[in-house]
Amino acid sequence: MVLLGGDLFHDNRPSRKCLHQAMTQLRRTCMGDGRVGIEHLSDPSVDFGPQYMHVNYEDPNMNIALPVFLIHGNHDDPSGDGNLSAIDVLAVNGLVNYFGRTHEVDNIRVSPVLLRKGQTHLALFGLGNVRDERLHRTMARKHVTMCQPAEHADEWFNLMVLHQNRVAHGPKNHIPEHFLSSFLDLVVWGHEHQCQVDPEYNHQRSFYVSQPGSSVATALSPGEAVAKHVALLHINRRNFKLEKLRLKNVRPFVIEDVVLAAVPSLSPQSSESEIIEYLRQRVEAMILRAQTQYREQLESGHKDIEPALGEQPMPLVRVRVEYSGGFESFHPQRFGLLFADRVANPRDIVYFYRKPRTSSMGSQRTGSSTQETQASRSVPAPVSAVHVESLISEFLDSSSMQMLVDLELAEAIRLFVQKGDSDAIAHSLKSAVSDTQRRILRDASGVEEQTLGSQIEQARIVRREVAEANGHGVVDKVRDDAMAVTVSGKRSAINPADRKAIMAFEQIA
Repeated sequence: MVLLGGDLFHDNRPSRKCLHQAMTQLRRTCMGDGRVGIEHLSDPSVDFGPQYMHVNYEDPNMNIALPVFLIHGNHDDPSGDGNLSAIDVLAVNGLVNYFGRTHEVDNIRVSPVLLRKGQTHLALFGLGNVRDERLHRTMARKHVTMCQPAEHADEWFNLMVLHQNRVAHGPKNHIPEHFLSSFLDLVVWGHEHQCQVDPEYNHQRSFYVSQPGSSVATALSPGEAVAKHVALLHINRRNFKLEKLRLKNVRPFVIEDVVLAAVPSLSPQSSESEIIEYLRQRVEAMILRAQTQYREQLESGHKDIEPALGEQPMPLVRVRVEYSGGFESFHPQRFGLLFADRVANPRDIVYFYRKPRTSSMGSQRTGSSTQETQASRSVPAPVSAVHVESLISEFLDSSSMQMLVDLELAEAIRLFVQKGDSDAIAHSLKSAVSDTQRRILRDASGVEEQTLGSQIEQARIVRREVAEANGHGVVDKVRDDAMAVTVSGKRSAINPADRKAIMAFEQIA
């Protein structure tokens, strides 16, 4: 069987071509006359949903030789009308077994998929992606119930797969390992892209953690340059052995850091052509290193797998250049023209940044941090990298809206932009009106014109506290330093027509 830890699809609403290719590959690989020697013991309606009466390889209408079990990630999570995921399309066609869905994020109950093969019993726990802040709060309050098998619990190998931040990006923007149950034997951790597939023992909770990472490089960051592996897991009763297999068809990726001030042949008075020539030589050496890396990758990969990328594919190359100390930058895309037919990412080979300056006065440090960060990036990030929800939180303060909550609006726009949910904003507005009405009508003091404004304001404050506790309006930490942008200045991010529409809606409501 195959176990996937989330993000089968990169987009929440994949294109028809992408969905067609995924289904084609699953049909070609997973369907056949081979016998599956794994017995499914738990209730399929609990494991996969009330519409499923069988695990797919026990369905009399299907012919599955290689079963696939998977959870959703933060990219392909359920959303929109019907709260469905693209994985539901695969599951309803019998191609995969989709488990680990959460119906109540404030009171989570995780029931295992119970499997048996010979004398080995496997309890497979799955938890699809939940916003880290919200899941952190739910786990901290002990509102996550892990259901163990009722009989002979000590005979089961307990394996859990989840898709959350493992690295702390903030006090509550990750899931600490000690939040997980101590009866687990192995945790397969999805979401994190860096490959750390070798099991790591957690002494506090007495279980192992394996982080397979992403199968391809999805960002030009150091963690993605690590060799990509998958794990072949052997389980015998309560013992396991994990064998890591290096992926063969992965585009080579090389990343380096360059500090211009530390290069003996360069100085702040060096011309642009001299700096370009130095970086060109560095990139040439990186391309040669990527070619050597790919040859080693082919030799260490499985011999039965053909090299789908060819004998020598164009590599991904990234040079992060610190140009502090009086050096000048140049346009990265113009530099990329030198390698247009030799690397896969000629438009963004070079990323310029400056070392942040530290202020001597503590009172000035906070106020000038935004300006320093902005000044450190002379080459702007792509427009698509700007998080729209962060603009909402920045430009709409408490005094700009009477009933709407900025965090709720930011969350609705995030769903609209990232998940393609066209009804998210309308639903947020309707929900704001109905929730405010319900809170006011529930007030024992009644509704009076003189106190209506204060009641609306009180309801808005409560709703904002709830939205903040749920992690709404929080921008997930991006993985590549070039994919971040700092916005400063207090000009409006909403055009006058939209602002008038919002104010008119509030007056009507």
